[in-house]
Amino acid sequence: MDIAPDRINPVHASKLRLVKDMRERSALRELSNMEAKRRVAVLAVEHAFEDLAGAEKHRARVEVELYRELASFDGLPVVELDRRCHLAVARLTAAIASAQRTLDEARIAQQQAEEAMSETRSHWASCSAASLKWQEIDCDVRRATNTHSEAAAEAEADDEVLLRYRSGSRTQTVDGSI
Repeated sequence: MDIAPDRINPVHASKLRLVKDMRERSALRELSNMEAKRRVAVLAVEHAFEDLAGAEKHRARVEVELYRELASFDGLPVVELDRRCHLAVARLTAAIASAQRTLDEARIAQQQAEEAMSETRSHWASCSAASLKWQEIDCDVRRATNTHSEAAAEAEADDEVLLRYRSGSRTQTVDGSI
């Protein structure tokens, strides 16, 4: 976007720069929020993974205990022991399946958070670039305005010198001294 700095009103350029700066700050806040959400999602995945690992270890311990109990055969009928084993293993399998679903959901949430953060980072980068561009434009406009003001002041000074010179030369010709 090339803009001739001498064709822009300095006030408008400053206002546009401020708007772009506000948008950049807003995008940066949003990026910070997305980063926090991503960190929460990562922690949720870690927690879900630990829960799943714990459930699998618990199931393995219970199965070992059940097989020991089955081997010791404490006077309970084999059918009753087998039913107890199946019930306990089924409950543990359901707990593991639930922990696996929680882990899968946490991974999906983490992926979505990372994608949202990536999009937000891209938005912030474009806002930042626009803000920098308008800072440059604002600086160019101020420089052009200062240059025009200096040129106008010099022209006015030159006009005053010319007027003095002309009025001085008229007085000399009227006096007839030249």
